[in-house]
Amino acid sequence: MSFAQIRGWMIMPLYVHDHQAEGEVAYVMADGIAVWERLHAAADLYHLKRVDDIYLLDEQQMSTYNFVRGQNDSRVQREIDFLGLHGVPTEHIHTVRPVDGDWLSSRSEAVGLQRALPGVTKLVVVTSAPHTRRCRLCFDRVFKDEANVSVCAATSSADSAETHFPIWIEYGKLIVYWFCV
Repeated sequence: MSFAQIRGWMIMPLYVHDHQAEGEVAYVMADGIAVWERLHAAADLYHLKRVDDIYLLDEQQMSTYNFVRGQNDSRVQREIDFLGLHGVPTEHIHTVRPVDGDWLSSRSEAVGLQRALPGVTKLVVVTSAPHTRRCRLCFDRVFKDEANVSVCAATSSADSAETHFPIWIEYGKLIVYWFCV
């Protein structure tokens, strides 16, 4: 189980990926060490003209110190800066307020995006390979017939930073989300 290829194989039942994903917007799932690979994939979708805008969760928790600004940045500010470094103009980057009180974070992100974009008809959710099936479940159930949801894995299942976390946890989360969302 400690070899990336074997772990990638164990992730395959959790993995759904639309190679031709395109929509009006891309939503980048928040948090975790893999957020940077997700942001990179979202920037690629923008430059390939598969999405017009990118949405991020408005995470106001403090991140690391920014020497240029002379202050600590919020997580979302770091993410916006990262997208900017990858050529995404700030006018095409938007934030979504988190939903308070929802203990299922992926569902709360889906609900927050639905509230922010009530008229969206085509949506691309960018996340890590192990999270793709759970994210698809959440966004499909939250958006129901309102929007066509595509899921884009930021990397292959063997290459994700999340591949090195315990995979059984993601299987457990998928079961919980299946019954609770």
